[in-house]
This record gives sequence, structure tokens and C-alpha cells, in this order.
Amino acid sequence: MIKSRKGIELSINFIVILILSIVIFGFGIVFLRNMMIEVDKIRDITEEDFNHHIENILCDSSEMLCIGTNKKEIRRNKVGFFTLGIRNTYTENKNFYIGLEQDKSEDEFPKTDLEFMISNDGNVNLNANEHKQIGIAIGVPGGAEKGTYVINVFVCRDVSYCDIDDYKDPDQNIKYGKIKKIYVVVN
Repeated sequence: MIKSRKGIELSINFIVILILSIVIFGFGIVFLRNMMIEVDKIRDITEEDFNHHIENILCDSSEMLCIGTNKKEIRRNKVGFFTLGIRNTYTENKNFYIGLEQDKSEDEFPKTDLEFMISNDGNVNLNANEHKQIGIAIGVPGGAEKGTYVINVFVCRDVSYCDIDDYKDPDQNIKYGKIKKIYVVVN
């Protein structure tokens, strides 16, 4: 009779170890499945999403004016997007106008006119110390010459519109920050 008890105990121990092994194996498979799902989610982040997040990081919110990424290659008949960060460094609410002008002053600059669009028609109202990011869209027409286009970005304060001449005029006293440059490469 003693031999049969040992045989039963051995069989029960084997069954318990087998059940525990199957449970641990199952948890391992679930763990690997969840890990693969997370890897697929990371892989699904597009390059555009990644660049958008990087652009937000590049534009430090403590600066008066900044452009996240200031150089992009844009194909003909396509539109490229840039971000201008603006911070109201005044102690009161201020209105700002954002202007764009294509720089054609140098002989090596292409002369084809690019198309510009700024959210809110370039008018921004900011509270004291408020920071806001403004979208700038630049379109390249189909017949654009190859080359690097330079776009001057300037900001005027306390006006609803200004051009580059108003900005540069010291008598008007509307300049806010320095002129920023955007470079559009067309191949």
C-alpha cells in the first residue's frame, strides 16, 4: 500500500506542475501579444506626427518669436506648413499682426511668387505673457523655378495690418522682435 500512495502523490504533483506550467506559459503569450500591439502602435506614428511634435519642442515658449523648423522642401503644386511661436512679453493685452514677404533682393533668389496663408489673416490677440503658435502655409505653384526661396516673417504690434516698409520704419514704432526667415527649397 505504501507504493500506491507514492504513485498517487507523484501523479498529483505532476498534474499540479503541469497546470502551473500551462498558466505561466499562457501569461507569457499574453505578455508577448500585448508587447507586439504596443510596438505596432509606435510604428503607426507617422513621420509627419513625429516632425510636428519635434517642431513644437524646437520652438521654446520663452522666446518672443520663433519658427520651429525654418527650412523645408516643398514640391510644385504642394503646400508646406510652418509654425510661428509668438509670446506677448508686455504686461497687458496686445494685438499683433504677422506679415510675410518673399525676399527677392538677391540675384540668386528665384523670382516665382509663392502663395502664403496665415491663420486668422495674420491677426493675433494675446494676453500678457501668453504664448501661441500660429500656422503658416506656403504654396508652391506648378511653374515655380528650382531653388531656395526666402520668406521674411515679421510681426508688428498694436496694428491690424502692416507691410515690411511699415515694419522697418523707425517712426512708426510697431516692430515686435526681429525678422525671422523661412527657407523653401523647390527641386
